[in-house]
Amino acid sequence: MVTQAANELVFVFIGGEHQVLHLAPVAAEISRHYPQIPVHCICADESTTAAIKEVRRLLDAPGLKITRPTRLSRLATRLAGARSAAKVPLLASIRCRARKARAIIAPERTSAHLRWFGWRRPLIHFRHGAGDRTPASESRLKAFDAIFVPGAKDIERAVRQGVERERLTAVGYIKLDYLRHLTAHGSLFDNDRKVVFYNPHFDASISSIALARDVIARFREQDRYNLVFAPHVRAFENLGAAGREAWNALAIPGRIIIDIDSPRLFDMTYVNTADVYLGDMSSQLYEFLSRPRPAVFLNAHAVHWAADPRYAGWHLGGVATGADDVLATIDQAIASHDALIPRQAEAVAFAFGNYEGSTGRGAAALLAVLDRL
Repeated sequence: MVTQAANELVFVFIGGEHQVLHLAPVAAEISRHYPQIPVHCICADESTTAAIKEVRRLLDAPGLKITRPTRLSRLATRLAGARSAAKVPLLASIRCRARKARAIIAPERTSAHLRWFGWRRPLIHFRHGAGDRTPASESRLKAFDAIFVPGAKDIERAVRQGVERERLTAVGYIKLDYLRHLTAHGSLFDNDRKVVFYNPHFDASISSIALARDVIARFREQDRYNLVFAPHVRAFENLGAAGREAWNALAIPGRIIIDIDSPRLFDMTYVNTADVYLGDMSSQLYEFLSRPRPAVFLNAHAVHWAADPRYAGWHLGGVATGADDVLATIDQAIASHDALIPRQAEAVAFAFGNYEGSTGRGAAALLAVLDRL
């Protein structure tokens, strides 16, 4: 006889609130439609816990269990300092808590370390984001028994990395499916100027974040565009109160929004309301282009990008070489955008697949895979 604990599915969220909407809707979908299957989400922090509770509420899945790690593991997290350094101690705690579970499902690749702690039952990965870069952590995909991705782009990339195609399933972009019926955003500014969404990546080696103050200064000197500076949340995850205050001081009411840690970084408020995207390597580009619009990329490291597949997205807009030509490049991108609309639509389809209904497809595909494992 199979006990409830042995049938439990444990969804692990140790990477931050920005990963929640890529997987939590699947957990809620299973809990709502298959109440005989215990579904348990384990979160690393309060903001992640709150975000999953909201998914549970909106998808009407009251049976979805949500907990945080033990006090001991939370102490280890605080001692580790940076969120990234805290992940492995958290996984050790989660391995113990989930020792009788049927499977562990995670939206990030650090959970591959569960194999170090002796986890031998199914370990499943749902990819968060759909960008073009190939981080070193891609090599960890081989630790997972099954990998669910948004579209064909991720399948092709994983196969090139040596992952067997049989372990890969495209289900569509779950975050967009979840938000399309729930998100309604008003105007960000009380004027008719176009809104530029500046979204630098957190990885300083490929990001334009080092130029961000100069870029913001150029927007402060003009009156043609509004600006939203909303970098990847990990860009400032270890920034202290004084540093946050210094960035927030760059805002200008009615003209420039500075947002480095609010829920709007995750719920596509800025993605949906902006007129122009300005960034570098974030996969939020493709979320933005799900409705084709002008895009500009800041080449902060003077890379030779044109033939590099990690910069495939840069072919979907204009490329600025520094802060001084950002505004002119935006002007040009707006003027020439019509010619890029077909290419943008094709790139989004390649990245996201058919995202309508992807939450249900992801849940059904996960259960089908587990029945085979």
